[in-house]
Amino acid sequence: MKKILLLALLTVLVVLLAACRRSTGHQTLEGPAPGSNPVEPNVLQQPEYTPASQLDNPTPHVQDEPTPYEPQPQFSAFVEYWLEQLTLEEKIGQLIMPRLPWQTTAVTPGLEPWLDTIPFGGFILFGDNVESIEQVQTLTRDLQARARLPLLISTDEEGGRVSRIGRLFEGGPTPAAYDIGQSRQRFWELALSSYFGDGETLRNEEFYHPYEIGHINAQRLTTLGINMNFAPVADVWSNPANAVIGNRAFGSNPREVSLNVAHTVEGLQNGGVFATLKHFPGHGDTYEDSHYQLAFHNHNIRRFWQVEALPFIHGIEAGAAAIMTGHISTPQVSGHTALLPWMQPWIDSGNLPATFSDFWLQTILRGELGFDGLIITDGLEMRALTDHFTCGQIALGAFLAGADILLIPANPTEAFQAMLFGYHVGYFSRARLNESVRRILYAKEQLQ
Repeated sequence: MKKILLLALLTVLVVLLAACRRSTGHQTLEGPAPGSNPVEPNVLQQPEYTPASQLDNPTPHVQDEPTPYEPQPQFSAFVEYWLEQLTLEEKIGQLIMPRLPWQTTAVTPGLEPWLDTIPFGGFILFGDNVESIEQVQTLTRDLQARARLPLLISTDEEGGRVSRIGRLFEGGPTPAAYDIGQSRQRFWELALSSYFGDGETLRNEEFYHPYEIGHINAQRLTTLGINMNFAPVADVWSNPANAVIGNRAFGSNPREVSLNVAHTVEGLQNGGVFATLKHFPGHGDTYEDSHYQLAFHNHNIRRFWQVEALPFIHGIEAGAAAIMTGHISTPQVSGHTALLPWMQPWIDSGNLPATFSDFWLQTILRGELGFDGLIITDGLEMRALTDHFTCGQIALGAFLAGADILLIPANPTEAFQAMLFGYHVGYFSRARLNESVRRILYAKEQLQ
């Protein structure tokens, strides 16, 4: 009997490893040493790091001449009706997702004039907007009641150190992604060894499954009236000096990260919450924190297909509703278009952030990866952008590059006016605007 069970377990492992390799034949980074502790950078043991020089030689996945991306919208009576009903201003408002004013915990008479200024398509909640379960429920309900269309109400509930609402629930925030990744590795190690012993270690140890954790977070978020989560982190933590990602990632092995990302997406979305993969095209091998400065990924496109792309591929295959861009420059990758005059010097220097890159968002994400869900920017108030560009440049540049939702402009009114200006002077057409609004409406239809 024991031999039969061992054979069955080995069969499952073979199937899982085969699943990890779907959509790619590239080599991958090796993960942390078995049994290593899930800890922050520079604290205890670090994930094993493979230098980029050992990774930049495989055959690239991307074609020599990529096929231009052409959207293929699916017909929906709900979507088509609202595309006809919405004004230009309302359509542009749908693209903007600001944060509420600092420490806003309720829709008050003082807040209403701000809410009436622009017909926002959604809001993101932070810890300062959260006091209790009942308070958040009232806040989200009152925001929805004022909107002509359902709102996308979002937050960052990754678990671990990035948790906005976890403290409201019994048990607190769910485990950090790295803890989950290490737990799964430990499970398979003990599962194999237990068949040669009495199995006590396996029975007595607690393990985390990413699907279950994702589903728990979905249940918590839906209880609060939050329908979009900016998680999971799909970055591969391949640089141990990268503290901004660190244990927010599932690990440093792209195959293991890919499996955990896919299961988390399924857990969240089966629980009724839109999942968002972040931070495209990969923030795991940077030194800089884009909250405070522009981050750099100093590898070529071959390395991207070999490492960073894999979790996004698996997350897309799992049905992720959205992908968040990172404010990351990729000096060794070319192919960007100067969509606005001020972009050309940034392209020439190799420093154009991916948030402004049609190559990353349209050629690669839309075209090569075949993603037709929502592209959401990382916070547009982050200093990686605001130290170099105006609020209007940021909003218009990100939209022209291919973003559908402009998250947290530093000045929402300025971003809104810049988008109106861009339309009226011909930087983008009504068809391009409708392309993004169509995706947003399609997502909102799922909330009905």
